[in-house]
Amino acid sequence: MVVLSTLRTMICMGVAVLVWYVIVLAVPPAGNMLLTLMPVWLGGLAGGVVAVVFSARQGVSMAFTSGMVLMAIFLWYRHVVMDIALGTNTMLTLWPVWFPPTFYLGAYGYLMLKARSG
Repeated sequence: MVVLSTLRTMICMGVAVLVWYVIVLAVPPAGNMLLTLMPVWLGGLAGGVVAVVFSARQGVSMAFTSGMVLMAIFLWYRHVVMDIALGTNTMLTLWPVWFPPTFYLGAYGYLMLKARSG
């Protein structure tokens, strides 16, 4: 059971990173808050939807966990490995903090959409 949950979490994070990466390549963030957060929001929403597709019962909690792990990985890589300072605009620098709420909203929104349609 633990292995299956771990694999599902990794797949949710992989989908979110793939969507984030494709959007960052298509629209490079130029220091603008909207262009920086758009890939995070769309990637997190996609990852949350995938979490609910795997398991409707555990989807919301799995999505939030995936967002927390992905946020920790991004922040660790950016601020420990690459040694990027916070800078003057902290909200712009800490954009990975938006992964957990977007995963949650994606999972919860898709779950509500499924409940209303069927």
